Amino acid sequence: MTTNTPDGVAGTRIRIDGGVAKSVEDVGRAAGTTVSISHLFYNIPARRKFLRGIDTEQRHIANIITTTAMAYPELSFSLTVDGREAISLPSVTNTYARSQAIIGDTLMNQMIPVTFEDDFVRIAGFISRPEAARIARTHQHMFINLRPINSRLLNHAVYEGFGSLLPKDRYPFTIIYLTIDLDQVDVNVHPAKREIRFSNDSFVYERMLRAVRLALQSSDVMPQFETDAPIISGMTPASTSTQEGDSVSIPEGPVKQRVQIDLFTALSQVPDASSKTWEYSPGDSATQYAVADADAASAAESNTQTADPGMISLWQLHNAYIFAQIKGGLVIVDQHAAHERILFEQALDAMREESGQAQQLLFPVTLDLMMSQFALVQEHLDLFNKLGFSLKLFGGQTVVVDAVSTLARKGSEGALLQNMIEQLQDLPAADLNPAERIAMAFSYKAGITKGVSLSQQEMNALINDLFATSNPYASPSGRPIVVRSPLEEIERKFNKRS
Repeated sequence: MTTNTPDGVAGTRIRIDGGVAKSVEDVGRAAGTTVSISHLFYNIPARRKFLRGIDTEQRHIANIITTTAMAYPELSFSLTVDGREAISLPSVTNTYARSQAIIGDTLMNQMIPVTFEDDFVRIAGFISRPEAARIARTHQHMFINLRPINSRLLNHAVYEGFGSLLPKDRYPFTIIYLTIDLDQVDVNVHPAKREIRFSNDSFVYERMLRAVRLALQSSDVMPQFETDAPIISGMTPASTSTQEGDSVSIPEGPVKQRVQIDLFTALSQVPDASSKTWEYSPGDSATQYAVADADAASAAESNTQTADPGMISLWQLHNAYIFAQIKGGLVIVDQHAAHERILFEQALDAMREESGQAQQLLFPVTLDLMMSQFALVQEHLDLFNKLGFSLKLFGGQTVVVDAVSTLARKGSEGALLQNMIEQLQDLPAADLNPAERIAMAFSYKAGITKGVSLSQQEMNALINDLFATSNPYASPSGRPIVVRSPLEEIERKFNKRS
């Protein structure tokens, strides 16, 4: 390590080998500190075996540098890996400029400033607008007196501050700095000093919650309602009293005519029931069921003309689950998990055989990524190309997407790579090789999702492709795909005896 103070005449070089200082000498150098490390844990095999792969450890180092750089914008930081400059952060005058350099212009333009101060704590920083929320919780950066920390308490306060503004399963991107008296916080909870304990949790929670809500209100994200708004002409406020003698008038609206509902169309597909159509019709005072004879010959002729003899009859529930009758019961298939398994194996094959086909985009998509995300794309660029993506890397953490894999679902091309990168950041690198991580992120984000309506042909194709995979019963992440419901179990629910 070499170091020198701004007013120092000469710097100092210290050499440490195995925890022992070997030499201390004067050296000429400018103000600043440089630390060079090699052969990490060479003499501690027990620690060395816990190190992950080179790429994983490099990402950890990069995360430490960028996180530290967020707290100290007045300092410059750089990281060089194998002669290539991976991070270059010159000194700037404020946290906004430093955050912009790390997370990129696009995301920074979607951040809302947070400011709050009282006698107990000072809170400053940035939170993302709801539409820029991320799919993982890992993008919440908290600092206490410039120390990076992990705090479920503070993260929960931020999440609650957004209330119902956040989309489902999305989490805000946050960079928040808290300044608090040292005697109000204990940093010695964990050896890494990333977990902390406050002397008064409720005070800090309340102020963080208030700071987030004030920031959202000031940015017009959270609407504010005037309590003294004038009454609209022709309307009177409803009485809230429930005392005896009060009456509440409910305005009458038009009553919709109930539409006859065909409840049992599915039964026409069941053997020995195709000659009848079951219909439900509401009566005047009671529910009535009617069985109408169907024209069996006409139905058979229609089925002969339209049905594919190779298809089985399937039904879709809530555009999320596919039902199929089997001998002795029925099976339920999660359509998203099924397509995820199919795409996972197809993506692995494409990367292994370098057979991925590209689908050219009419208008290229430009992504302005965070430093860690840009490094991830650089690291796996060859695998992206083998899968069928065409990516161009530019300076300033910019990636241009010219083409995506033909395996991707139509309509998902624009945001696919951005979503894949976010998913990649949260996958366990230790348990999967790089190709498996790419395939898992791709299959999760490119597949058929809940809410997509499928035709009979599409459902049959999905089931056929699923059972052609190596493991049709579990998604790549281990979630079940197929659930079987035996007929005996169904009959028990109706109190029937076999």
